[in-house]
Amino acid sequence: MHRVSGLLVMLLLAGAHLAPVGGLAQEGGDHLQVVASFSILADVARNVAGDAADVTALMPLNADPHSFVPAPRDLVALAEADVVLTVGASFEEGMAVSVANAGEDVNVVVASACVAILPFGDAAAHGDDAAHEEAAHEDDAAHADDSEIAALCATHKAELAALVGEAADAPQDAAPLGRLYTLDCGEAHEAGGCDPHVWTDPDNVMLWTMMVRDTLSALDPDHAAAYADNATAYLEALNALVNEEIAPAVSTIPEASRKLVTNHAALGYFAHRFGFEVVGLVIPGASTLAEPSAAEVAGLIDAIRAEGVPAVFAETTANPDLAWRIAEETGVPFYTLYTGSLGEPDGPAGTYLDYMRHNVRTFVAALGGTVQ
Repeated sequence: MHRVSGLLVMLLLAGAHLAPVGGLAQEGGDHLQVVASFSILADVARNVAGDAADVTALMPLNADPHSFVPAPRDLVALAEADVVLTVGASFEEGMAVSVANAGEDVNVVVASACVAILPFGDAAAHGDDAAHEEAAHEDDAAHADDSEIAALCATHKAELAALVGEAADAPQDAAPLGRLYTLDCGEAHEAGGCDPHVWTDPDNVMLWTMMVRDTLSALDPDHAAAYADNATAYLEALNALVNEEIAPAVSTIPEASRKLVTNHAALGYFAHRFGFEVVGLVIPGASTLAEPSAAEVAGLIDAIRAEGVPAVFAETTANPDLAWRIAEETGVPFYTLYTGSLGEPDGPAGTYLDYMRHNVRTFVAALGGTVQ
């Protein structure tokens, strides 16, 4: 396979974001070798690839993406891959140096390049929406050029709007920092910086699907029709998931109970999309590597009591002990979610679709909704 330059790796490290690379065709009829950074992105890529490409996930199931560092065998997989799919926005902070060390010719494509990015922390839930929206429009205007990535993102945005409708597209565009390809996300997980956990809003996974489709088609034009058909079927499944499952389930939760206390800042996009409030976090900041002070824990306990938060949620990829103790102290139930990883293939979250179903069912049960 042909490769592209190490510039893509430098852009990954800097937080910049690129469109699929065109003009790369398969040689000799071998399957494309696709490496995705973690299990959820790999599942999306497999749905698009079907039988025409081989997709593997770099991070094992239940690995903490914030601290994962590839082993030497992973570096071989990176170096031999035809394309490496990443989330971007510093999500893969633990593997960025390893990607760079895998070789100058590693072809990195950021699946989230066209996603409207929300900030971490209070700005995401309580910020000045009008100010953020104005800044986003100014940012879009500044990047309204004829570049390949700008044109591609405009096409994907229009395709998403046609699929889900303008009304459903509105939350995805409200109060963003801007489309990811326009941003310099700076230091990983700084307060107010780019929140990379975009996949908890299925609309963003639809944008991933389009990016993967176009990337694989550019690399392997002989199978472009198959990639397009697979992507169309998956987009329809994602849209049905939102309209026929998630939205009806969320509607059964009383609005006053749509309050979340989670282990760390992984659910901002879900909360923004479906009308939840993130009251507080067990682990402050955006990374699972941070540690709360005694004052922060006490403040969170007070907030849970004052706000009448119905439950505390931990996750499979981070230590749940402190979250469990806080739930016990406040007398509210404790639940576990899948956030940064799928579950085992035969479990309740073996695919992205099942991952979302499991989490939504958990929210409904924990927050007083009607289990269907």
